[in-house]
Amino acid sequence: MGSPPIRVAQEGPPFETALSLLHRRGRIQALSTGSPELDDLIGGLEPGLFYLFYGPQDGGLSDGLLLRLLVEAVGRGRAIYLVCGNYRRSRTVLDSQRLLSLIDEAGLDPGDALSRIHIVCAFSERHLIRAPDLIEELLEQVEGVALVAVQQLTKLFYGRLALRHEDPSEFTRVVSRLRELCCKRGFALAATCRSSGRGRPVPMPEGGSFLRHAANAIVYMRASRRGSISAYLIKHPDSARMGRVVNFGGEEASIWGE
Repeated sequence: MGSPPIRVAQEGPPFETALSLLHRRGRIQALSTGSPELDDLIGGLEPGLFYLFYGPQDGGLSDGLLLRLLVEAVGRGRAIYLVCGNYRRSRTVLDSQRLLSLIDEAGLDPGDALSRIHIVCAFSERHLIRAPDLIEELLEQVEGVALVAVQQLTKLFYGRLALRHEDPSEFTRVVSRLRELCCKRGFALAATCRSSGRGRPVPMPEGGSFLRHAANAIVYMRASRRGSISAYLIKHPDSARMGRVVNFGGEEASIWGE
C-alpha cells in the first residue's frame, strides 16, 4: 500500500501581488502628524510600521511631534505612551500642559481624551527591558489602540548619562519586541531619540546601526534660523520619497520645541 496523501491546508494565497498591496495600502487611514507638509513627506503614519523621529540633543522638536500624534490617535481610538528617562540623572517627562493645549485645539473632551492615553514609564534599563511585556498586557486589556509612542527610546542605553548596567543586546531585543507587536497588532509605532552628533551632512540617530535598520521610516528634524522646522526623510518604504526635505511650523514652531 502506498503512503497516505499529504494534504496542506490553504488559508489564503501564498503571496500578495503588488497590485493587491497597492489597493490595501490605499484603504489604510494613516495617522496625521498635525502638519500637512510633514504628512506629504512621509504619507502619515501607517498601521504596522515603525517610524523614528530624531533631532538635536534637547529632543524638543521630535517629542513635541509625539504629543500631536497622541492627540490624533485618541481622536479615533486609544494610544500607549512609553516615556523613557532616569529621573535621578536626567529629565524626561510628559508635557501635560502642551498635551492639554493640543487636545483643546483638536476640539476633544479633555477627560475622555486623557482616559484614552495609557502611560508606561521606564526609569531604568531594566524597566525598558520589561516595557514590551507591559505594553502587550495592555493590548490584551484594551481595544482600539492606534498608536504606541515611545519618547526618547535610546536614552537609557545610549544617552550621555546612561548607566550602562545592562548588555546593549538587550536594547535590540526591546526594539525587536516593540516592532513585532506593531506588526502583529496593527498599530503605528512612533519613537523619538536624539542625534548622535556623528555623520555629515545629516547626523545619525543614537542607538547604533540596528535601530536604523529596524525602523521602517526615519526622519531628521531641526529648527531653522527663520523659525520654521525642517524635516529630512532618511528612510521610507517608498524609496522615491527618500532624500526630500520640507519646512513647516513657521511662527508656530515654538509649540513643537521647547
